[in-house]
Amino acid sequence: MSLPRFNYCAPKSVGEAVALRQKFGDEAMLMAGGLATVILLRERMVAPSVVVSLSGIPELHRVEANGELSIGAMVTHSEVARSAVIRNWAPLLAEACGRVGSPAIRNMGTLGGNLSHGDSASDPAPALLALDAEVIIAGPQRERRVPLHEFFRGTLTTALDGDELLVACIVPPAVAGTRGRFIKYTATTAEAFATVTVAVSITLDGAKTCTRARIGLGSVAPVPLRATAAEEQLHGRKLSAELIVEVAAAAAACTDPSSNGQGSAQYRREMTGVWVRRALEDLAA
Repeated sequence: MSLPRFNYCAPKSVGEAVALRQKFGDEAMLMAGGLATVILLRERMVAPSVVVSLSGIPELHRVEANGELSIGAMVTHSEVARSAVIRNWAPLLAEACGRVGSPAIRNMGTLGGNLSHGDSASDPAPALLALDAEVIIAGPQRERRVPLHEFFRGTLTTALDGDELLVACIVPPAVAGTRGRFIKYTATTAEAFATVTVAVSITLDGAKTCTRARIGLGSVAPVPLRATAAEEQLHGRKLSAELIVEVAAAAAACTDPSSNGQGSAQYRREMTGVWVRRALEDLAA
């Protein structure tokens, strides 16, 4: 199926992109890697008069680590997975981006585009939630930072206003004693959307007591989410077999999955508990 007719703009700066977004309003559609954009256009699910490509904005392609890790919105999943800086700073994220779709999708798809789309089946989102990430959003008046756990608002809905764009993802430095696990489980092929995604990051002190815990979940609710009730059960306690079972059950209870070709809602809920338990068992070992 051919694409509908539209005008094409390629701004060279974030300011220019924001100005175009403001000028054309709902008639403009931002395009990062183009994966979701082309599908939406081809299926006539959207009909913008203007498509604004972000590929020509240099600052959106940068990866910098200076007190915190900053990853530009146009950095591709392949670049995240291969980056020595990111692998050293946030190996959980590098692993997650390495599991996105196929090599072709990883080479085209971008971190910012993935997050802005707001898909509950995002692979990087649970890892970033477990890393306490934030996003930087640019608008006509100012830039603002939003914790990622507040960014996802509903099905394919985010905190982005109509004249804003996501410019970078920020990951704080890990505290000593922090370790993590990322698990993407699919009931079909490795390249499919996940049935359940689990990302766990915990910090243990010298006595093996958990001082910090983050559990990010994907594909099991309308949005990627943190299992905060499960996290709270870990805080201040040692990772015993009994505690891990409690936490896994609490994580499963946080979910609100739907049924699809990969499994029923009940199956996905139960598998959330299974994979959280296995991740914690790995970390305890």
